[in-house]
Amino acid sequence: MSEKVVLSVAAHGDDAEFSAGGTLAKLAGDGCDVYLAIATDNDRGSFRLSNEELRDIARSEAEAAAAALGAKGVFMLGHSDGHLCDVKRTVLRGQVMRLVRQLKADVIFSWDPFAPFEDHPDHRAIAWATSDATSFSHLPLYHPEHLAQGLEPHYVTEWYWYSKADWKTNKLVDISDTMDEKLEALYSYQCQMVLTVDEFLIQARAAGVDESRLADIDPTDYRPWIDAGMRRVNGNLGAKIGATYAEAFRYECVEAPALFEDAF
Repeated sequence: MSEKVVLSVAAHGDDAEFSAGGTLAKLAGDGCDVYLAIATDNDRGSFRLSNEELRDIARSEAEAAAAALGAKGVFMLGHSDGHLCDVKRTVLRGQVMRLVRQLKADVIFSWDPFAPFEDHPDHRAIAWATSDATSFSHLPLYHPEHLAQGLEPHYVTEWYWYSKADWKTNKLVDISDTMDEKLEALYSYQCQMVLTVDEFLIQARAAGVDESRLADIDPTDYRPWIDAGMRRVNGNLGAKIGATYAEAFRYECVEAPALFEDAF
């Protein structure tokens, strides 16, 4: 897949890295131009920092993660965490479509709009906006203001939708050689990684885990916990294809219509 343009469209910083960081790093290493788009400023993702503090570090953390993956750049759409559902659907669609046309993206990564039981409203919102935008970005009458700005319609040909809980997984990508890049990208989101361990402790206490087993866990020392968790998750996926580590997707691609196969 060399020399293709890859656009990851996520709701939050760390979404893409958790679900597809190894694959994005692999594509970048294969010569693809990889870009990250993040719809929100992560401004509610902490028990420790204020909204303003989170917004102040959102871009720098995202750029550090992009560098770890070998991505070419980051686009921040500037919405508030937890409020994508309040953004007019055509507005969010237009923002994603603008990026597709600007970059001439061939390959898209995002949350799956058809996945059941997705509990985060931001994930649902960006999934549908991305699906809508990439399904119609080749039609000039959708968002004609882009044409006036010199952005031509563009046809997307591949989609990697994050596959949660094995739902409709049809592609497992071997990331054995890029697992370290995935982890480094995740570590770039310090506030999100601390949040991940903080939430783990809250869940453990709510589930009745004995406090003596939790007392020595320091959420600010998050690397061992993220490392162990990701290696377990991606290791289990890798075992399905005989690899050390893998990531799972519902993959779609444009294929030549049967009509052309019959006609030529």
